[in-house]
Amino acid sequence: MKESHQLRVASFFAGIGGFDLGLERAGMKVVFQCEINAFCQRVLKTRWPSVQLAEDITTLSARDIPRAEVWTGGFPCQDVSLANQGKRKGLRGERSGLFHVFAELVSKRRPPWIVLENVPGLLNSNHGEDFRTVIRTMDELGYGVSWRTFDAKYFGTPQRRRRVYIVASRGSLSSAEVLFEPNTDSEVARSGLGKRDLNSNGAAPGVGSSSLYAIQHATIGRSPKAGPQAKGFRNDDETYTLDSRGSADVVCKTSSPFRVRAATRVSKELDSNRYRAIGNAVCVPIVEWIGHRIIVAN
Repeated sequence: MKESHQLRVASFFAGIGGFDLGLERAGMKVVFQCEINAFCQRVLKTRWPSVQLAEDITTLSARDIPRAEVWTGGFPCQDVSLANQGKRKGLRGERSGLFHVFAELVSKRRPPWIVLENVPGLLNSNHGEDFRTVIRTMDELGYGVSWRTFDAKYFGTPQRRRRVYIVASRGSLSSAEVLFEPNTDSEVARSGLGKRDLNSNGAAPGVGSSSLYAIQHATIGRSPKAGPQAKGFRNDDETYTLDSRGSADVVCKTSSPFRVRAATRVSKELDSNRYRAIGNAVCVPIVEWIGHRIIVAN
């Protein structure tokens, strides 16, 4: 390491703090958060009561952001997501377009490290031009940029959840050292059949026998292989991607007689907010792995 002090984190589009928790577990310190959703704000204030919390990135001044070596941003995915086929506005959309607001703040402060996360749909949104915009913007600001798609099921969580992680390092290509390791590029026979030797070193072990099942309520009765989301029923120790719509509303062990909403003993409204927050969250073990590697590369 070039610096011995604890790396500080500024978390934008913080949600319920997935980035924050993962980087704290890696040994960093969260000093700033920005999140507009009221439910998520309550979670952040409960878990990080002493951390400065801003509500709206569009009204945020760069001078109000405390010094931090690592800036994170899981900027909104709705306008680039494949789930919105036919309605994707890309980075021209009001929500995903907040990336430009984030980039403007970066241009004024130039933190050493940036970690972004979004859905795989970012890669082909607007025929790839939106992703080109993200990469070009970071490059023009003086960052070396690397990106990689990770699936949460290879990091110890019983959930299929593919997301694109972008790491940018100011003035160097150290970002590549963070996201890529030698001897981890084994071939996969076909999509969906990930080999265990593709797991990143240091990732949490998988759940060996979880006996989980999931039913996506919008398509109960359909074949498990139906559609790009593979909606229907599954019982293979792995659940569907939990999304912000709460469409996988039954996730429990096969021996349990209760649905999640019945078992939690909380109001339907609160449970709905929780599903939305979890659906928008990042996979903490992946972020922790990235955080450890940033510390080594810093």
